[in-house]
Amino acid sequence: MNFVKKLATAVLAISLVVCVTGCHKKNEVAVKIGDVKFTSAYYMCALINADTEARSKVEENLKDDEKADTSNINYYSKKIDKKNYVDWVKDTAMESLKKIAAYKIKCKEAKIKLKEEDESNAKLYASYYWSNYGYSQIYEPNGVSEETFTNYMVDSYYSTRYFEHVYGKGGKKEIPADEVKSTMLENFVIADLIEVSFSEKEESEITTLKEQFNAYADALKNGTKDFETVYHEYNGEEGHTDEQQSEDGESKPLDSHATILGTEDTAYASDRYDTVKAMAVNEVKIVEDENNAGLALIVKKDIEADPYYLDNLDLSIRQLVKQDEFNKDIEKFIKTLKTEKSDYAINQFKVKKIKYPEQAQQA
Repeated sequence: MNFVKKLATAVLAISLVVCVTGCHKKNEVAVKIGDVKFTSAYYMCALINADTEARSKVEENLKDDEKADTSNINYYSKKIDKKNYVDWVKDTAMESLKKIAAYKIKCKEAKIKLKEEDESNAKLYASYYWSNYGYSQIYEPNGVSEETFTNYMVDSYYSTRYFEHVYGKGGKKEIPADEVKSTMLENFVIADLIEVSFSEKEESEITTLKEQFNAYADALKNGTKDFETVYHEYNGEEGHTDEQQSEDGESKPLDSHATILGTEDTAYASDRYDTVKAMAVNEVKIVEDENNAGLALIVKKDIEADPYYLDNLDLSIRQLVKQDEFNKDIEKFIKTLKTEKSDYAINQFKVKKIKYPEQAQQA
């Protein structure tokens, strides 16, 4: 009789677990902000993103602590921005949903739709990250499908489209063309670069490389070789000349070897920016990195002489000028939006229960 009771109790317990984990509908709404609805899986996607960001912040903070044990970090015991870890992750996840909702609502009001290239790029990146960067190993064990992750990536483009609507060409707060150009010249430079790391190289190899780079620099200075020739010699390739237009008609820079270097506030931030900024156009320079870490051959080019850069850096430049103002305006708008949360849908997800690949394999 006792065995029967125990068996019945066990069956009941199993059925309760199945109900808790299986009774949630596939597309149940977990959060509604304004008129934008987010499913449970979408919320979990935001939670995972917030958690990975939190882990990165903790690890970055520990780098400055020489006594810290970084081999076995107890993330949940740490604080971020004076908040305990779990609260920071939950708050950040919810804030990300509010921003996405705000951008979607603003775009809907302004009758702005995502461009075809936005959706195709988002789907391409999502598929690549999912398959090649192991994102599937993080998201799937936590109940997030590739479809939901892709939707999250697509939605990230609404902020860009609304920013362009406000501050882009023809926008209601369009930034003047002369300010866009001056901002580019203040924050971006281009240069032909050949860089080499001395990591794991013998002294004899380092000496040979330094001699090789100095010979290249001399040839460039006296005009016996151009950078195209030097580049292909260094890489052991036959020289060729790229056309300005690609096969599909997409515009390309006049100099196919030119590299964009930006200030620390840009997506092109580079430690070499200040060095190149101080150089004259077409000046050739050899730069030895600190602690004999490597070497760079640099030829500064004229970013103003190629219209490609003003066109292709347009959004990045405008964001440098007005992103802070844009963010403040969105934050004000978010405060006007009503947020409704389904505790039933949300409470199934726990920050401390998020599984990472090594944990998923052990489960």
